[in-house]
Amino acid sequence: MRRLCVWLLAAAMVGLFGVGGVEAQEIKGPIKIVVPYPAGGGSDVVARLIADKLKDSLGQTVIVENKPGAGGRIGTEYVKGQPADGSTMLVVNPALFVVAPVVFPKLAYDPDADFAPVSLITAYQFCVSVPPTSEIKDVKGLIEWIKKNPNQANYGSPAAGSLPHFFGLMIGKAAGVDMVHSSYNGSGPLVTALIGNQIPIGVDAYDAQSAYHPDKIRILATAGTARKKPDIPTFKEQGFPEIEGVGWNGIVVPAKTPKPVIDKLSAAIVKAVKSPDVAEKIQGLGSDAVGTTPSEFAAILKKDRERWVPVIKASGFKAD
Repeated sequence: MRRLCVWLLAAAMVGLFGVGGVEAQEIKGPIKIVVPYPAGGGSDVVARLIADKLKDSLGQTVIVENKPGAGGRIGTEYVKGQPADGSTMLVVNPALFVVAPVVFPKLAYDPDADFAPVSLITAYQFCVSVPPTSEIKDVKGLIEWIKKNPNQANYGSPAAGSLPHFFGLMIGKAAGVDMVHSSYNGSGPLVTALIGNQIPIGVDAYDAQSAYHPDKIRILATAGTARKKPDIPTFKEQGFPEIEGVGWNGIVVPAKTPKPVIDKLSAAIVKAVKSPDVAEKIQGLGSDAVGTTPSEFAAILKKDRERWVPVIKASGFKAD
């Protein structure tokens, strides 16, 4: 009889709280999506598109909160210290989770120990461009020019320590030349320098330069698996498959967030990202709507570290 009572009590508990406590893992609102950059940027726009959809699917208020500073590290450190209950999410990218752990000797967060992946939301390609008056017409011509002009082979990126900075080193490696990097204060000044023929090569995210092609600058190639425009072939198409680079934005939460909560958020985010209206708007920003499971996001992060960390370390770059 005693065993029967214990069994009935256990069954009642399962009925009350749900198997494994999944139903008990409710997310306390309002839910925040922290963007560690100023309002108006690409990651901020995407976060707001997703937030509008999540309000419906989660049935709770979802707000976007900008916490900019220190290249995104201030907002990242803030979310690290928030309750691990699903109420606070963070938008991250390779700069924060791949580059920063290598170049900052005393980083105040550990991407793996302090956070758990939820979903990759967007992906974007890098590109290489030249001034419109340049004699360089394609990647083969670019590599040949770099080899013939090693002393002039400097390139610009929107920031020191950014993925475009290290992507430029990949291009130099293909030519067997250690190209000199010039850092600009953002994508706008880099485009201005290219238009003015002040620098021979520019490397940036495709969406930051596409509006200026082909009249003001000439994009020679993009670094993804498919063309973004019919007249811009990929590096792979031009015989350089080793030159590959894709950036992304993803969502993470504090590390000890329960798995049922993470899975619930991930499913809602994937649904939001892949909804036709959101996907179309993301495409309009020059990115691709993705949406993944937590494990798929973790695998992408692992692969990116394998690709980028050796390049970053070989550069010898260290942040101040």
